[in-house]
Amino acid sequence: MAEYPLVTGHAAWVALATPPPGIAFAREEGRLDPAEYTALVRASGLVRPVDDAARMAAMVAGSNLIVTARDATGRLLGAARSFTDFAYGCYLSDLCVDPAGQGQGIGRALIAETKRILGPGCMLLLLSAPDPMTWYPKLGMERVANGFIIRRDG
Repeated sequence: MAEYPLVTGHAAWVALATPPPGIAFAREEGRLDPAEYTALVRASGLVRPVDDAARMAAMVAGSNLIVTARDATGRLLGAARSFTDFAYGCYLSDLCVDPAGQGQGIGRALIAETKRILGPGCMLLLLSAPDPMTWYPKLGMERVANGFIIRRDG
């Protein structure tokens, strides 16, 4: 497996927090329409309970940091949905980009924008599905192995 350089330090991530041309970032916690988010998740291929509207709505409502990427028409092309205390830790639960926006740097820029908002004293953690495990190191993210989980029932 190829080694990629780590992006280290808050300033380095802030420098990457620029949306691609024609894309605008916004914080949308408390405002993002759960049905619109569900459509994005479904289109992106991210495995989430997209057929359970109440659960998806609860996921959106319970997130205290949601950064979105929209094109000039307002179409939702990407989102980073997180839980954080804005002081020490952040769990980036969902990162998804519509196929129409993939390959433009939207995902990396959403991660960087999330880190910019969090500030230098707050770490960002995400758990990855197997397929994207090779993608995150290419972005400059550090792989970690120390963790434990109690899985959900469904």
